[in-house]
Amino acid sequence: MGKRILIVEDEVVSAMTLEKTLTEMGYIVIGSVTTGEEAVEWAAKESPDIIAMDIRLAGKMDGIEAARRIREISEAQILFMTGYDDSETRRRALALKPLGLMDKPITGRGFEKYT
Repeated sequence: MGKRILIVEDEVVSAMTLEKTLTEMGYIVIGSVTTGEEAVEWAAKESPDIIAMDIRLAGKMDGIEAARRIREISEAQILFMTGYDDSETRRRALALKPLGLMDKPITGRGFEKYT
């Protein structure tokens, strides 16, 4: 059985493309949400194995803060995705010891590298 993945991405087209790619690779996409707040709620109730988390999100909470809160309630591994390359963002993300930090655009091959 494939790993259960929650996608957290506020760009709808990117989320749909990633979901299609992951499903074709044998992963089970349990949902796709657009805000950090939704990600925390989903992680609490659905117990994903992996959360593919964009760093910049709609809503009040960025992906790094959402991941920090998820870590308090879940064993899910976090795989950050970002289109930004500033050192402070990377430092904050890597401080949470994620499964990985992927640069956008995401490809199936890139995802396999971390899972």
